[in-house]
Amino acid sequence: MPDGCELKEIDYNLLPKISGNIVLAFSWIASSEFLSRGKGFIMKNKVLVIGKAFLWSFFVLLFPIASGVLSVILELDTVKTFFLQGFFMVLALVPPVILVLLNKWHWDEIGFTQFDLQSCKRVFFFIPVLAIFIPVAVKGFYIKSIEYVLGSFFLYMFVGIAEEVYFRGIVPNCLKKAFSMKETVVLSTFIFGIGHIATAFAGGSTLEIILTVLNAFIFGWLAMEITILSKNIVPAILIHFFFDFETKIVAISGKELLIAEGVRGTIMFLAAIWLTIMVNKENKNRSVRV
Repeated sequence: MPDGCELKEIDYNLLPKISGNIVLAFSWIASSEFLSRGKGFIMKNKVLVIGKAFLWSFFVLLFPIASGVLSVILELDTVKTFFLQGFFMVLALVPPVILVLLNKWHWDEIGFTQFDLQSCKRVFFFIPVLAIFIPVAVKGFYIKSIEYVLGSFFLYMFVGIAEEVYFRGIVPNCLKKAFSMKETVVLSTFIFGIGHIATAFAGGSTLEIILTVLNAFIFGWLAMEITILSKNIVPAILIHFFFDFETKIVAISGKELLIAEGVRGTIMFLAAIWLTIMVNKENKNRSVRV
């Protein structure tokens, strides 16, 4: 067996992820008969899968980096920088959308699936998650200008969409081809956190940098659990957008803001644990039904 590869037994979870020229129904009437009467194994290269996931994450991060450099060169003010960065995040969405339109990918491979009644019911699991918006908003909001608010709205709306498409859509779909769901959650959370370390150093104090890095890792975990429960990235997009947008328009600042962000990070951590328990509970119930 080649280095970095693992032999895995084909089961109901792995079967839909197999691609290639193998037709399981060749010796059996259907795939269900193969799984009940036959046995098969498939070899997956984990190193290549992780490398591919990192490449996609690096690709999407090139857009905010490029827009940041361009805004400095052009000496743009804050509002114009917001719109420029938002436009670049729109550009980041072009490659995956083109791949879908060319039938190379399906919409569910980038995180968009049809909502069903069961998935809609799971929205009640997210109610405790809304508590993450309270700490930084305790002193209300401060509107610098209408242009500032519109620029922030435009930027963080497309940051939310683009980052969720890549980090909760494309990256996990890459990882799921060689890893279990739990491993996929851990790896995608790690990749998301690593990808945001560079932006954290744009902050001021050491404490601010540490909080930003920790919150990035925790938010990545929380967003993955939300996506697993809803089976769609739309709820994660909305939470991601409000999370970023709220921080730009709150009245709280300085040390009070750092304390509020620390409290918010703690609430996110607890919410992620809560959703993880809900996911595990649903998986156990599904196993019992099968």
